Amino acid sequence: MKLQIKNIASLALITSWLLAGCSKSFFDRVPGTSVTTGSYYQTADQLAAATTPLYGTPWFGWNNKCGWSLTEISGGNLRSWSSDVAPFGTMPVSSDNPELRTLWNSPFTVVAQCNALITNISTANTSAIAQNAINNALGEAHLMRAVAYFYLVRSFGNVPLIENPSDNIDDFQNVPTRSIPDVYKFIVRDLKFAEANCTPNVAATGHGSSGSASAMLAKVYLYMQNYDSARIEAEKVINSGEFSLLPNFGDLFITNNNNNKESILAMQWTPHGPGTGYDYGNSIQASWAYSSSITQTGDGYGSAAPTIDLVKAFEAEGGDTVRRHFTIMLPGEHYAELDVNNGGYTLPLNASSQGTQAQCKKYVIGAPGDPDNSLAPPIAQAGGNNTYIMRYADILLIEAEAILGQQAKPVTSKGIDTSAATSDPTALKYYNMVRARAGAPQVTSFTYKQLLNERRLEFALEQDYWFDLGRIDGFKATTTNNGIQSAPHPVARAIIAQQERGTYANNYPDKSVLYSSKVTLTDDNFYCLVPSNESSSDPQLLQSPVPYDFTW
Repeated sequence: MKLQIKNIASLALITSWLLAGCSKSFFDRVPGTSVTTGSYYQTADQLAAATTPLYGTPWFGWNNKCGWSLTEISGGNLRSWSSDVAPFGTMPVSSDNPELRTLWNSPFTVVAQCNALITNISTANTSAIAQNAINNALGEAHLMRAVAYFYLVRSFGNVPLIENPSDNIDDFQNVPTRSIPDVYKFIVRDLKFAEANCTPNVAATGHGSSGSASAMLAKVYLYMQNYDSARIEAEKVINSGEFSLLPNFGDLFITNNNNNKESILAMQWTPHGPGTGYDYGNSIQASWAYSSSITQTGDGYGSAAPTIDLVKAFEAEGGDTVRRHFTIMLPGEHYAELDVNNGGYTLPLNASSQGTQAQCKKYVIGAPGDPDNSLAPPIAQAGGNNTYIMRYADILLIEAEAILGQQAKPVTSKGIDTSAATSDPTALKYYNMVRARAGAPQVTSFTYKQLLNERRLEFALEQDYWFDLGRIDGFKATTTNNGIQSAPHPVARAIIAQQERGTYANNYPDKSVLYSSKVTLTDDNFYCLVPSNESSSDPQLLQSPVPYDFTW
């Protein structure tokens, strides 16, 4: 069903019953955990519980297909023959593509729920609740609204900023977009509020903390090429001691390790109890697992698989077998933690669901009851494993990149030259920490090109790579979703043009016949089109952005 700006803007103004009803159009069912009206907030526990939905079901649409379709298929890490997501491999995606609509709808649903919580807290009788608990709930709402807008601005460029829905209650057909710099300014403001108001050292509970906000600020500043501020925020996180690397890379993707010490912020899936399951669980495995013999719940469609290019990227890093093993399955490879009742799972030699002789392992956690999937109920498309929004390895690489950026001093909007290098001891310390866990050799210097590759291998299939490609040519203040202006992406376009996105004619181990496929993108392909159902309802979405008033 369609979700338009008018539904998003009005969501924070309605009662909890209407909120649940409106949410049906978001998720095709009434959620059991909706943000409720202010009359509910009588205790600190009730207030804390009201923030829980901000991490779960509103993100289902993003996590289900469209998020990884944009970030991994467009980025050249995955390929698919499925008609709904395959267009993301060539860009642009048609404005009437259903997954493009979800790409827009899901984060805006999060925005609406955050706005609802902020509005309801401000009108509730919270006299019996400690002020720090109130501040924390407001901080979490600002944090997750910022995260949602961070996804939106990187996906679409100019987007509407809906902070006070009552401003648009009588004029839904004329909600303007705001410029990329204004959206980033809004994100920074929300994150600073969250940093100041969220409780520290609570990320292990599945809720965002003050440190989570600092980490997101570091990443946002990196995108803005504000390397000084990115480093300040990254070092706050590092020095806090709240987060650390897990010793074993593979342990990051086990359900029993949800909200582990490395997890800074994550989508929380709870596919248990009455009224839960689909929409509440992690559905990635359903699409990515090679077959139902892995999931044993009837799903496991193998509808996306690693590209030849991603496999070769791991092979080029000779010693990087640890990350590859837990990211990509190769034919004949054995996984003792999957299908444990039958002695483990070995990927068949003829496995090649997308013609690349490789299948996904990351986020593929097996059948209910398998060690990696112990929290899932015996139903399809409802894993219990979290989806990372950010983890500590990212902070370490952000610190390393910020130092390199400080030294390289790139021209504004041009990005760091890929040949720029550093041997700074602090940068090397954190860069090598990430490599050490992967079993990769330690280095005495690294270039920006090498750092970008390190990020690709570390975070492959974690819904980030397309955004990395979009930022490496510098902070772009223009967008093309309304046909106004293109921003140059020469380095990113060159990287993408070299990626092998084709297929092998035969099964493993025969790679003698390659049907090569490479993609040439233009500068206007780096932002998605506004969904046609949205622009037809609000033609302002296709017009020049309007400056946002930050004074009220």
